[in-house]
Amino acid sequence: MIFFAYLLAIPLAYLATLVMLIFKRDVRGVALSLLLFALTILAGWWDITRSRSSTAGIGFLFLPLISAIAGFGGLAFGRWRQSTNAPQLVGAWVGLVCSIGVIAITLIEGRKTIAHNRVRDDQQAVFSAEIASDREEIAAALQANPNRRRAWLDSAIRARIGDRAFLLAALPNDSVSPEVLDTVATGRDLNTTLEAIRNPNARAETLERVYRTASYPPYFFQALAAHRNTPPDIMRKLYTQHDIMGLDIWFAGNPSTPKEMLGDIARKTRDPSVVTALLQNTSLDCATLTQLSVNLMKDQNRTADNPSVAQLNARLPQVCKNAPLE
Repeated sequence: MIFFAYLLAIPLAYLATLVMLIFKRDVRGVALSLLLFALTILAGWWDITRSRSSTAGIGFLFLPLISAIAGFGGLAFGRWRQSTNAPQLVGAWVGLVCSIGVIAITLIEGRKTIAHNRVRDDQQAVFSAEIASDREEIAAALQANPNRRRAWLDSAIRARIGDRAFLLAALPNDSVSPEVLDTVATGRDLNTTLEAIRNPNARAETLERVYRTASYPPYFFQALAAHRNTPPDIMRKLYTQHDIMGLDIWFAGNPSTPKEMLGDIARKTRDPSVVTALLQNTSLDCATLTQLSVNLMKDQNRTADNPSVAQLNARLPQVCKNAPLE
């Protein structure tokens, strides 16, 4: 709260000053001040929205402060530029230079951001083309070696373990052995590790180690929630101990998700995508389907025309037909 108070102190003082001058009908410099204030707001908004950083929005918190400073500079120039008082005259020009300087620097930073984005886009385009080329090379080699697919691919990955583009092209292939996936998953590159643990051949030991030792574990939570080999205790920890939005749909569609978790999701979810994932889960039992049915019927907006309800009504008798009586 103290931080926000400091951020708002100067903008509020600027607003109060303008209101007082307008109330006194002493509007010298007010128009120029408001113009510089508005230009700073526009330049700052433009600069911030050029950035692709996830934290760029923080800049909006400081925008009123910077704009108020520019506004004060414009106000000083508008009121004192013809003053015979030397300090006031100097203050007028310093205020104008500072105001224009703030706007100019903001615009320059925006241009730098655009140039940086362009360089990154060009680099990503080259990298994506390299991955596509490696993917074609791998597909051709596997087709030429139908009886040695795993041996060839494992050997190629080991030989090019430092080639990031090749690894990203090779790791989604289901011919990669669990041993090689485990080797790749020990690396520091988050993207190659992610591709390694997404592979259906990744072992439970590999998945558990990544969860426990990764430098940034949340990067892998979605893949762990969706993988059939993720140990049940890891799934339970992901579900109960980590406040990560969007994991329910991956748990709901994973046949290896513990039954009590599926039951809890079926009882609580209101997300149609999660419901669909649940209904497509082949491991759903009668109790979970019944709980889902009760949950769906609570919502008066759901009708028999809802595809999920229709699918549930079709599947419920099939699953519960042979269910043991309690």
